Amino acid sequence: MTATATPTVSRPTGWWADVWSGFWTTLVGMRITLKYLFTKPVTVQYPEERMPIPDRYRGIHYLEQDKCIYCFMCARACPVDCISMEAVRHGKELEWVSFSVDYNRCMFCELCVYPCPKDCIHEGKEFAMVTYDRKELVHDLLSYKGLSPEAKVRLEVAEKEKAAKEAAKAAAKSAAAAAAAPPAPPAAPSSN
Repeated sequence: MTATATPTVSRPTGWWADVWSGFWTTLVGMRITLKYLFTKPVTVQYPEERMPIPDRYRGIHYLEQDKCIYCFMCARACPVDCISMEAVRHGKELEWVSFSVDYNRCMFCELCVYPCPKDCIHEGKEFAMVTYDRKELVHDLLSYKGLSPEAKVRLEVAEKEKAAKEAAKAAAKSAAAAAAAPPAPPAAPSSN
C-alpha cells in the first residue's frame, strides 16, 4: 500500500494576485479617508476660539490675595522651589511686596495648592505663556502691592483705638497720682 498525500490549498500566485492584493489593501486603507471626507471639519481657529478645558487642568497659578496669611506653606511644598513671596506685617495686616512664581522651573504638579490652610492659591485654566524672553516667565501673582484699601482703613482705626486707649491710661494714671498726692496746705489770706 502506498500512502497518498492530501492536496494542500495554496494561494493563487502570480502577477494578477499581487494586483488584486494591492487594490484590496488600498481600499481598506482609504475606508477611513472616505469616512472623514463627508464629515464636518473640526478645525479650531485658536486665538479666537478655544477647545473646552477640563476642570482638573493645571495651568497658570492665580492667588486670592486677600485670603493669604503669608504662611509659606505653598513655598515649602514646592519641590523645585519656584515660589517666592515677600510681605511686611503690620499687626494682622499684610503689606505685600511680591508673590512670584518662576515658570522656568515650575512643573505644574499642583503640590503648592493642597497645603494652603486658607485655600488661596490655585492653578487656573490659562496656559498661554508665549514669550521671547525667559525673564518674562517669572509672574507676579499680586493684584495690588502694599496694603489693600480695606486693610488701610482697618489699620487707621486700630491706630486710633490704640491712641485712645493710651490716652485713657495716661489720664487714669494722672488721676490716680493726683488722688494719691497729699492735699496742699490752705493758702493764707492776703491783707491789702
